[in-house]
Amino acid sequence: MRKMMDGLYTWSIFNEEKKLPFNGLYLKTAFAAVLIDPPPMSDEDRDEAEKLGRPAAVFLTNKHHTRGSAAFRERWGAKISIHKNDLPLMEIPVDASFNDGETLAQELKAIRIPDAKTPGECALYWAKEKTMIVGDAVIGKPPGGLSMLPDEKFKDPRKAKDGLNVLLEFDFERLLVGDGASIDRNARQVLDEFLNKQG
Repeated sequence: MRKMMDGLYTWSIFNEEKKLPFNGLYLKTAFAAVLIDPPPMSDEDRDEAEKLGRPAAVFLTNKHHTRGSAAFRERWGAKISIHKNDLPLMEIPVDASFNDGETLAQELKAIRIPDAKTPGECALYWAKEKTMIVGDAVIGKPPGGLSMLPDEKFKDPRKAKDGLNVLLEFDFERLLVGDGASIDRNARQVLDEFLNKQG
């Protein structure tokens, strides 16, 4: 795992089909250690996670980011949670669901993104660290920039792009993406410029 800052680590697996890294996050607040959209870990990364503190929960930003969740629940007893709108779509058992605006692990605010790929697509906002975490709503491609998944992934691509404006209501410096390269500085501005370019 790579340390991004105190309490925040990331690891990735490269997806050959999409030519993008799939990223997971290990986040440790004052209240809990959690995983977000976790792909499988190497033995070394699992050992490091155990040293840092076994995760108590896995938060998914959408139904397609199940990834290695079931294995982490089996290994550590980490409870899997997803937005209530994606709950009926899940192909693995889920332990809990959350609602729009709900605070997870006492520090992460769930923000549902309207008209996204799935009805429960959400971002997690870590206000204390000015960090926004997204799944498939937007991807980090090219590095330092942003793009969307192909149009066919959305019911209405124009509405999916417009739905991202909900994130601009929040103050954030970092944008951590599930797919591609995250943005460490001026991320809100980068997102704003990306949305304005869409016309």
